Amino acid sequence: MFEKELWKKLIDISPQEISVNSRAVYDPVTKQICVNVFNEKFTVDLEKQIITSSAQGKVSPLLPLFLLHYLACSKDIPLCNTLASPHQLKGGIFFFRGAHELPLDKIAEKFGNDLEKFLEKGKKLGGEKVKFGDAAVKLNLLPRIPVIFIIWKKDEEFESQVNLILDKSVEEQMNLDILFLGLIYAIGKILEV
Repeated sequence: MFEKELWKKLIDISPQEISVNSRAVYDPVTKQICVNVFNEKFTVDLEKQIITSSAQGKVSPLLPLFLLHYLACSKDIPLCNTLASPHQLKGGIFFFRGAHELPLDKIAEKFGNDLEKFLEKGKKLGGEKVKFGDAAVKLNLLPRIPVIFIIWKKDEEFESQVNLILDKSVEEQMNLDILFLGLIYAIGKILEV
């Protein structure tokens, strides 16, 4: 139901406005919008109301909701260059717990002793190495939504740990529930073989 509402909202917005606000590319001939998500090109067909991937694989069931929401609701605003964990976002301390706890521990389990493999995975997803923790990668979940994954390797005292930080401008770009879907998608892509 919510997905149908997003398609309707998206169709009611001019393609030029969508392109400016989301930094996606609109093709007036095919009436399709193209947007990159982790080095993968997704095509949003406004007439057929379908999303296809350049990878020719199955599109994650999480992707349509957060991608359509982003295209329909994003704003042409700059990054504020203030970083925050999901818990530090407005309402995040209450939202990102319990059923909405992000499974960052799975990334720590997989890459906690192999930082090079973690950085390599980040690069494959279109990310760049940044200086946080023992290793960190900055990825663009969507063109206006950068996400930084930071890993701390295991030592004698502590298990390996992964933290995630975002630019606080994400608060203006999407609701926490939609952001949660996007972050779960991102974690899944990092864990993908």
